[in-house]
Parts: sequence; C-alpha cells; structure tokens
Amino acid sequence: MSKNRIPEPNQPQDRLKEFPVVETFHLREHAILAEYLGQKQKIPKEARNLDPYEIIPLEENHDDAENGIVCRPSSQTDDVDKALRNAVARIALAPVRLSLPRWASVSEGEVYHTRQNDLDSKLPQRGFRSQPVLALSLNWANSGPGFSWPLDYYVAWLPFYEEYVVTVSYDDPVVEGYLDLAIGTLPEKAKVEVHLKEVIQGHWWENSDSMHGWQECWNKGIVEDPWAWRNEISWGVPDS
Repeated sequence: MSKNRIPEPNQPQDRLKEFPVVETFHLREHAILAEYLGQKQKIPKEARNLDPYEIIPLEENHDDAENGIVCRPSSQTDDVDKALRNAVARIALAPVRLSLPRWASVSEGEVYHTRQNDLDSKLPQRGFRSQPVLALSLNWANSGPGFSWPLDYYVAWLPFYEEYVVTVSYDDPVVEGYLDLAIGTLPEKAKVEVHLKEVIQGHWWENSDSMHGWQECWNKGIVEDPWAWRNEISWGVPDS
C-alpha cells in the first residue's frame, strides 16, 4: 500500500462476535450521519422524519447504548451545526474515546476531567465498526508550565455510508464549543498529501489570520511532513 494512501478500512471479518444491539447505526445516528454526509438518499425510511439537529439535554434519560449517539448541548455555543458535527465525531471516534485529549483538575479531593460525561455513558454495541486512524497529533501552544493545547486529528471509515470522515479533538470545549468535531470527508481512495491535507489545512486556515501556527508535533501519524503543511499557511501572528 502506498504511504500516500489513507489506510484501508477494516473488512467485514472484523465483525464483533457478541450479539449486536445494532448492525451499524441506530436510527437517530442515521439521521445525523446522512445529514452531515449529504447522503439522505441512503437513510433508512424509519429515520427520515427524525430531526438530525435535535439537541437532547444531558439531564434527559437518553441511553446512548440503547438508542444511539445524539446531538448534545454545549456550555460554550448554541451553534446547531457544531452540535451535529460533534455528534458525527463522537459516533466516528467511539472506538478510541479513551485515547482522546482531556484536561483534568482536582478540587476538594475530587478529580474532574473534561470528558467526564462522555466516558460515563455506555456506547452502542455494533455488529461492525472500523477503528479510527490517528492522522496527526499537535500541541498548538503552551500557555504555562504543564498547560498545553493539544489537538488530535483522526480519520474514520463509516460503514453503510462508505465514506471517510476527518475529525479534530481538543482537551477543552472552550476552543470550539465541543471537544470533538467532524471537519470534513474524504473519498474512498483518498490520498494523504492531497485530500487529507486539504481538509486539515482548511481547518487551520479558518482562524489563521488572527493566530500563530501550531508549535509542536507530538505524533506525525500518517502525515510524512506536518511542518511542510504548516509552512504553507499564512499565519496572522508570526512565530516569536
């Protein structure tokens, strides 16, 4: 396989052996994924009347394991598009959620971390899933001793829709309103130096006019030279 190719998704023999609750996705997850991917023609008819942007409050008795991952509210933003993109990312990243960035603190002897709610919820049991691939792990900056701003990019294959989704994950929702967001899709035969590069650089360009470039590469993942990608961006704040 060419180094410039996105790794192939798992094949059907990687099917889970336990009896699944759902083969691929729950109905509400179908509504969310079909909306984001622009594949409404593939949505199961039972899910066609579901609102993909419906936000389910945390205090409601919604069971992700029984009914699927849904849009959740944010304490930082009311942007429903971001809520949808967060739900897509959480669906895609479920197999690796224990590895995603998180920020922790201790208060009165109790440990709190920013992924508390996510990790407290049980995940849907699926008949088939594909393991997300770490594309790139960065530290945008250090705001003090021990205070870094990490972000991880993943590529995940979505069965049934047969499409890759690219995600970004932070350790604090203050950055973009949510910890995880879908930031783009890739074709089936995507190339790292073409299609993935376009999506990740597009994410950097969004706020490049008012920011400096990221400061450290913690893991190159599947990107041969992340610094070359970085140097192609016109950052508004020069490196000190």
